[in-house]
Amino acid sequence: MNRFNKFLVAAFMSTAMLLPNMVQAMDIIQFDQMAAQDRQGFLNSLSKAAETVLEQEGRSADALKVHHLFNEIHPGDVMSFGEIELEENLDNQRVRDAQKHIKNPDAPRLQVESALALTLSKNGVQITPDFVRSLMQLTGTFQPKFPPQTKDVKKKDAKKKN
Repeated sequence: MNRFNKFLVAAFMSTAMLLPNMVQAMDIIQFDQMAAQDRQGFLNSLSKAAETVLEQEGRSADALKVHHLFNEIHPGDVMSFGEIELEENLDNQRVRDAQKHIKNPDAPRLQVESALALTLSKNGVQITPDFVRSLMQLTGTFQPKFPPQTKDVKKKDAKKKN
């Protein structure tokens, strides 16, 4: 990960942890335990929340970038470029989270929203503390609708992918 991305994740985490009386961002571990439908619902809510926040901040051009990034599917693709890149960033966050917890089991978990922040930043959307604060207000209210996955379901999902 380059220095800017490390800085971005650190800034996101710092902002998230320092916000008093605010809802918490979604930990990667909590996200991974949700049912597949809930995980997809949360990811869909992330891009919509980002668009909403950017519009509220008067950043319509950035909101439009986010909309195109997560809604336009190019010929031959099955997902939008934003979804693909967000999934890659989530995979990288999982690895970093595991490595961090090997060194310090009490360290705070990395959050799904930081993967979104990386995705947006890589695609020209400036991430500010106000953006993070507002994004967390919108995404922090997400409530799963399905029971959490069991280990057996996760193994079946992994076999289906192979």
